Amino acid sequence: MAQPAHRYPSLLQALETRLGSLLRQHGGSGGLLSLTLATPELAFDRLPEGLHDCSYWARPADGRFLLGLGVAASVEAQGEGRFRALDAAFAEYRRLWQAVDADSLGSQGFQPAALAGFAFGQEGAGEALPNSRLTIPTLLVQRHEEVCAMTFTCDRSGPPHTVLAGWLALAGEVVAALDRDAPPPASVFLQRLSSQPDDDVWLARVACAVTDIRAGELDKVVLARSIRIRSTQPFIPAALMAALAARYPGCIHFTHFFSKGGVLLGATPESLVSLAAGQVVSDALAGTDWQSGRLDDEKSLHEHRLVVNAIVRALEPVCGFLQIPARPKVFELQELRHLRSVIRGTAEPGVSLLNLVERLHPTPAIGGAPARRALDWLARHGETRSGWYSGATGWIGFDGDGEFAVALRCAWLDGNEAELYAGAGIVAASDPRTELEETEAKLNAMLRVLGGQA
Repeated sequence: MAQPAHRYPSLLQALETRLGSLLRQHGGSGGLLSLTLATPELAFDRLPEGLHDCSYWARPADGRFLLGLGVAASVEAQGEGRFRALDAAFAEYRRLWQAVDADSLGSQGFQPAALAGFAFGQEGAGEALPNSRLTIPTLLVQRHEEVCAMTFTCDRSGPPHTVLAGWLALAGEVVAALDRDAPPPASVFLQRLSSQPDDDVWLARVACAVTDIRAGELDKVVLARSIRIRSTQPFIPAALMAALAARYPGCIHFTHFFSKGGVLLGATPESLVSLAAGQVVSDALAGTDWQSGRLDDEKSLHEHRLVVNAIVRALEPVCGFLQIPARPKVFELQELRHLRSVIRGTAEPGVSLLNLVERLHPTPAIGGAPARRALDWLARHGETRSGWYSGATGWIGFDGDGEFAVALRCAWLDGNEAELYAGAGIVAASDPRTELEETEAKLNAMLRVLGGQA
């Protein structure tokens, strides 16, 4: 068992006693068992320094933080039915899953949960990442506003003493990591190594898209590009997430460590969809300004309306009532400003979060419109997106509630190198050079953080 950190001299000992007793009481049959215990002394409000093979998801502005370590159960999928496969697997886990709320925290929103993510396209995501994955962590650390708790999950077929030892080892890692102060961001020199595709290729692709849109082939297509950079020293995920939290507290923050190496992290302004007690919320985020201070031009409003209309069409068949803003609001993010409309509805009985994800992804904010024509256009013109960029990352609770956020404003870290991604929505009024400048402005948001300038 890991040694207790000095700020928490009795926490691990108390966990050992309580978990051992609860295991003896509830163990012994098949399926998953989750035990949720209050840990009020735990100061969890960030990605801890020094952890590996974990997933972190947070809405700092709402006081909600999730950290998952270990794997109690996991499923991966790809292809056209990937969301249905994840949904079916999660439903099967729940069928024999016992959740014990040892300290009556359910009314405050605490419950076991799975953490998940997926790529933009249905196939592939690179060598280090599965196309889509849903994992029920062995240890889930949660904070809701000022309250913290730990949820421990196991397969009840395992030996209790082995299960307990594994739980305590993970808890010890988290406690020790949270006991360390968050490292300050280091100011480093960043060398730009390459762009994918090259600027000239990307500009030509934008011009081709504009021509096809004006010819009526489609209404909008989103073109992405990436850059690769090298730092003078290895990147520290915890320090970068602390900088992102300070700079973009209104965004959704995420970090995923992968066993084959590499870390995906970011702070996205866009929620794909959330489900809470039957209430559905989805962001329409399209229209970007970084220089003029104006977002009321017809190009931006047209681009935004395409996204709003697509989300409404996707949700109408499964939502009994929808609230649609008459006009978008401006979402301020330091150097960037976006048009944003928050669409709300009430889900029909039996509609799951992953059902909603399947209906919505990809929205015209990341793919184009109409969706099928846009995706076909991207495939014909060689558009590729690595990893989970412009896919989504999120969580699903034991009761089926949860949220997925579009994986934007993110970076893939590999030692002292990183790949950054950005895209721009192309419509009939787009100018290729201006669209390139927009992607550079979006890339710069993460470059500032990686360079220690946040």
